[in-house]
This record gives sequence, C-alpha cells and structure tokens, in this order.
Amino acid sequence: MRTPPNPNRRKAETQPLKDTLQDLIRAYQLQGKLAETAIIADWEQLMGRPVAQKTTELYFQNRKLFVRIASAPLRHQLYLGRTEILRRVNEHGGAPNGNGVVEVVFL
Repeated sequence: MRTPPNPNRRKAETQPLKDTLQDLIRAYQLQGKLAETAIIADWEQLMGRPVAQKTTELYFQNRKLFVRIASAPLRHQLYLGRTEILRRVNEHGGAPNGNGVVEVVFL
C-alpha cells in the first residue's frame, strides 16, 4: 500500500507544477470538494440553459446533490431522468469508480 506524499518533505528532483499540485490535492484529500465545485460551476454545460435558468439552488451534502428547481413540471421530468443526470454528474466530476455522487435529489 502506497503512503500519501508528505507535502512538507522536500524532493531532491524538480517536477512540473501540475504534479506538485496533484500531490497536494491528494495529500489534503481535496479531490471531492474540487469535483463538487466543478459540477456547480459547470451546471449549465451539464444540463443546458433551460434547466440552469430554472435552478435556484445547487448544493452537496453527504455525497448527495440537491437541486432546487423553480418549475414543478421540469422538476418531475428531471426526476424521471435522474439516473442519466447522476451518470453525467459523476463523469464530469471525475468519479466513475463509485466515489462520487450517490444520489440526485430534486427539491
């Protein structure tokens, strides 16, 4: 089992900034929060402009995505397609291995 990199340990060789940032993200276990932030920021790209315009609130709690929709008919339509939305969200968040969002709840 590989131990996580110690962010305080200085490495003898130089490495690209991208690798250093990825090491820090892993060391401080920030992957989940970064994925959540990306999903919220890209909600319009994921769901389209009509859905994004009717979305009044979007937040995560206990690996669940809560979406408040202003239109009852649209909320019902999205509820029926929640498995596809869950797949899209997890693909976008980079969590296809089951560590991502486990449920989408429409309010």
